Amino acid sequence: MADIVRVGIIGANLQGSWGVGAHLPALAQLDRVRAIAVATTRDETARATADAFGMPHAFGDPLALIAHPEVDAVAICVRVPAHRELALAAIAAGKHVYCEWPLARDTAEAREVLTAAQSAGIVHMVGLQSRSAPMLAYAKALIADGAIGTPRSAALTHSSDWISAVYPGTEYLQDRTSGAHFLSIPGGHSVDALTWLLGSGFARLDAVVETTLRDLTAMATGAPLTRTSADQVLVAGVLESGVVASVRLSGASSPGTGVRLEVSGDTGDLVIQAAPGARGIQMSDLSLYLTSGMGELAPVTVPADAYRTPDGLRANPPMNVGEAWLRFADAVAGGTPATPNFADAVALHELLDRIEAVARR
Repeated sequence: MADIVRVGIIGANLQGSWGVGAHLPALAQLDRVRAIAVATTRDETARATADAFGMPHAFGDPLALIAHPEVDAVAICVRVPAHRELALAAIAAGKHVYCEWPLARDTAEAREVLTAAQSAGIVHMVGLQSRSAPMLAYAKALIADGAIGTPRSAALTHSSDWISAVYPGTEYLQDRTSGAHFLSIPGGHSVDALTWLLGSGFARLDAVVETTLRDLTAMATGAPLTRTSADQVLVAGVLESGVVASVRLSGASSPGTGVRLEVSGDTGDLVIQAAPGARGIQMSDLSLYLTSGMGELAPVTVPADAYRTPDGLRANPPMNVGEAWLRFADAVAGGTPATPNFADAVALHELLDRIEAVARR
């Protein structure tokens, strides 16, 4: 294999996609990982993206991209219902795989993909980008070093635009069976960020998973639409470390109040927040604060050595994705597991199942 990991991106339409908004801008600035191919649903849209980012290969068929001999790794950035099929095809072709979260529509599909990846011995990573965020990694280190004493409680609130309108292209997010919905996407990223930051999962929990607005209208067509997924979520419990923790996801009117994560310890507090309208802790530019006096918080600057990406890649969403790709390249070069990987994804799928089961009691 070449020293540079050559990546094919599946799902990168210039009209608006995560592949174009995050992956391709990140890969364009990295020396060790390079995007060389793109696949969309049509040859002409794939070629437009390839030309815009200087990639030699463009495909209207993702299976053709997977089969191309110059592609070392496949990035799956399409809608969740297609994740399983594409991941299994890439694994069968012997390609390394970066798949966006959620890994699959449900836990059973996710386990199938994990088993295939483990059997093939390929490097696999899931797009839980909070674990690659320099700000969160630095905050995690501060907590571990005792900056706030022993952590006793933590609370993450994410208020985002989810109930004001069904924008064109977001209709499938209202369908619980799609695997892409309020609990799985904002919920999965938020719960994962909190538990990873504090280094332990929920020992016990209670939950509310509620749909408060069912009857909707699709903006693109004016057609009525029934929401079957949640728009309000509350998870509260005790982590294995003894920290009392909660996650509140508020489907709000536009644009929402953003993200705020508070961790309280014996000797102080740590606060991480994003501006109103932030789409999630995993893709937002964050600010970090620590207790500086009675009732006072002071901003904390993340040191330069916390970043691995170039100076030109210090804003999200590309920054966290770029950090993840560098870790992916480390795993390919070293023959070691990437993190977070498909096993982490399965564990998170299982946790979300547990949250829903508790909420139904």
